[in-house]
Amino acid sequence: MVKRITSKLVQEPTNRPINHIAISCTDIEGLVKWYTNVLGFEIIGDIQHCIRAKDPAPFETIFVSYPPSLQELKFAILTTGNGVCIECFQFIDPPPKPRDEEFEYTRAGVFHICVTDRNPGTLAKRIVEEGGKTLGGWMDYSSFGLEGHKGIYTQDPWGNVVEIMSLSLERVSSTGTALMNAAKTLTAGKL
Repeated sequence: MVKRITSKLVQEPTNRPINHIAISCTDIEGLVKWYTNVLGFEIIGDIQHCIRAKDPAPFETIFVSYPPSLQELKFAILTTGNGVCIECFQFIDPPPKPRDEEFEYTRAGVFHICVTDRNPGTLAKRIVEEGGKTLGGWMDYSSFGLEGHKGIYTQDPWGNVVEIMSLSLERVSSTGTALMNAAKTLTAGKL
């Protein structure tokens, strides 16, 4: 009989939850107001203003990953309906660099967040009314067996892309491989 040896150093993969994401902006007060009023997120505590010369403690504890060139910033934490938080940063010294493109989808890394709303049309309209905009057209999930469900990409006034879906991606994906199969069918011109 062969005895299986398991090392405590080898850990099985696990499906980890998203804890938070971070976004930066040029006007944190405006961003926090917009995300709370338009998307319904809630702020935890207050907007914090940190200046290294006046109070080095945050830079020695929380912001230790940032280089010494970071001298001043503001940050706030927003919470969403499912408890995933968004850290909001306004880097002041040095200041942020503006985006090169309107929608940097070709740039590697995180390029959008997505919220779930039963009526994405109403939320998209509100986003536009509050200084944001829509990007492209509507995604219709009816062809995947999800009648009446749709989604759209929008952009907040600071250029951050916010997708809106009428149901969770998990539900859309649970229709099997419907999205991928439909995309392949469309590409092959069979639909």
